Amino acid sequence: GEFQTYQHYFIQINLSSKAMALWGKGDPRWIVEEREDTKNVNNWHWSEVDASAPSKKFFNDKFLDLGITGTEGSVRVSEVTKCNGEATVNNRKGKVIYFFEWEIELKWCGKTAMSNDNITGKIIIENISEENTAEEVDISTRQEKNGTEHTKLHAIVKQQLAPKCREVIGEYIQYLQTTHGKQVILPTKGSQGINAVPSKTKPTSVNSIKKQMDETVLSKSTPKETENVTMKKTELTLRDTFKCRREELFQCFINPDRMKAYFGGEAEVDARESGKFSLLGGAITGSYLEIQPVDSIQQLWRFKDWPADMYSSVTLTFKDTGSSTELKLVQTGVPQYSLEQIRTGWSRYYFSPIKMTFGYGTGSL
Repeated sequence: GEFQTYQHYFIQINLSSKAMALWGKGDPRWIVEEREDTKNVNNWHWSEVDASAPSKKFFNDKFLDLGITGTEGSVRVSEVTKCNGEATVNNRKGKVIYFFEWEIELKWCGKTAMSNDNITGKIIIENISEENTAEEVDISTRQEKNGTEHTKLHAIVKQQLAPKCREVIGEYIQYLQTTHGKQVILPTKGSQGINAVPSKTKPTSVNSIKKQMDETVLSKSTPKETENVTMKKTELTLRDTFKCRREELFQCFINPDRMKAYFGGEAEVDARESGKFSLLGGAITGSYLEIQPVDSIQQLWRFKDWPADMYSSVTLTFKDTGSSTELKLVQTGVPQYSLEQIRTGWSRYYFSPIKMTFGYGTGSL
C-alpha cells in the first residue's frame, strides 16, 4: 500500500514534468525549445565567461600591429608594457552584460627623416570600462627624452598614433560581443544565437559601450531596416570675422568663464587635451583633441540626439588679419539631416553671442 502510494505520486510528477517539457506549454521560462542539448532553456539561467586572457591577447595583437610612416618619420608600437584588468561576459534572461576594466601602457619607438636615433616613449590608456565609450577613454603620450627630433616624433604619436589606439578600444566591445557573447547565449527556435542577423538587414555596428549595457542582445523583434542603413555624412565650412585680437577670440573657446558668459551659464569645460565639455545643458558635448595656443583647436563634437557612437570632428583656426581676427571652422562627419541645424547653430549659439557679449562685432582693436 505504501509503495503504491509513492508510485502513484511518482507517476503524477513524471507526467507533470513531461507536460511542461512539451513545446509551447507550461511556464514560458521553462519551455523546452527545439534544442538537441537541452542546455539553458530559453537562455533563462545565469551563465558567465571569463574573457580576461583572450582580451589581453586581443590588445597585444591589435596594438602591436599599429604604426605610422610618413615624410616626417616613422613610429610604431613596439611593446605592450602593461595590461592590467579583467573582463567577463554574462547572460541573464537572454540579456548579455559586459563587465570589464583595463589600464594599458604601450611603448612606442621610431625614427625621424633627419635622424637615425631610435626615439622612444609611452602611450598610457586609462579608464577602459563598460561605463565609458571609446571617446571617453583617457589617452596620454610621453617622450623619453627632450630634443627637436624627439618632440617631432612625439607629435606624430599624439596626432596620428594615439587616435589609432582609440579605434582599437572602439573595436574591443564588438570583439567581446561576437567572440564571447555567443558563448553565453545559446541558439533557440528561430534564432542562431547572439550573432543572428535578419536576412534583409545588415548587422548593426556596435561601438558604444554604454549602449551595450542596456541592449537585449537576444531579441524576438526584428530590427527596422531604417536603423541599419548607413547614415550619410557631409562636411561644413564656415568663416566669420571678429573685431578683437586673436588671443581674445581664442579664449572664447577654451576659457570656462568666457564660455559661461555667452552661453548663459550653461557651459562645463575642461580645456585640455582629452578634456571634455558640455554645453547648453548637455545638448552639445564632446572633448578637446588638440589645443595649439592662439592658432587652432580640434574637438570631437556631437548633438545629444545623435546615435550614441556618432561624433563629428571640428577644427577651429584663428588668423590675425591686422584689423580683426578671422575664424575658420571646418566640421567633418556631420549627418546630412543635421547640416542646416548645425550651420545656423554655430551663428546663433556661438558667433553672434560672442560678438554681443564681448563687443567683438563692432569697433576697432
